[in-house]
Amino acid sequence: MRLCHHHKDDSLEWAVCSIDESFFELSALCNDDSLVAYALENFGSEKRRCEWLAARILIKRLAGSCAEVCYSPDGKPLLRDDSRHISISHTDGYVAVALHREYNVGVDVEAVGTKVQRLYHHFLSSLEVNSLDKNNELVAMLLHWSAKESFYKIVGNRGGSFAKNFTVSPFVVNSSGNFPISYTDNGLLIKRATVNYIVESDYVFTLCVDNEQ
Repeated sequence: MRLCHHHKDDSLEWAVCSIDESFFELSALCNDDSLVAYALENFGSEKRRCEWLAARILIKRLAGSCAEVCYSPDGKPLLRDDSRHISISHTDGYVAVALHREYNVGVDVEAVGTKVQRLYHHFLSSLEVNSLDKNNELVAMLLHWSAKESFYKIVGNRGGSFAKNFTVSPFVVNSSGNFPISYTDNGLLIKRATVNYIVESDYVFTLCVDNEQ
């Protein structure tokens, strides 16, 4: 696993890694037979096994070799020792993990592809479509999707839809940056956050922290 990006400060740590290994190679890197066995028993495809196991390897690199992931009743990942909030994402060839000592955190990584151009009406409002950066429309669409995925991990399953309830403020695509995002219900602002992003040639990465009132 190659480290692509890594950030660490007193409260927040996150990383993006590429997954270049086979499941057999990842199993050797993992050095935890129980995790390898779980992946074999619960995931049918080699791709899904690699993504799941790569995420656990990265978590242990960031949080320590004893770090163990469990899940809340609504499916949110947690560290069993409650030492930090955690978020996990993976896409074709990449895995991302974020940890925060104080606040809920949401992270997403998405491979660059044209699928979003066929499905954009499912997650973009008409206002968002009209305000897209026309010089880099595909990546702008992908960042909207990724940002809403990240923010959803903070907002939780409150109902509604990405197109109607989640709103990304207009921005110009750069190699990295940030933009506001909000969640509304029946016209009322429920939650907002700042999304930080990175754009690479074959993936985009977004992260937001639930530290805004």
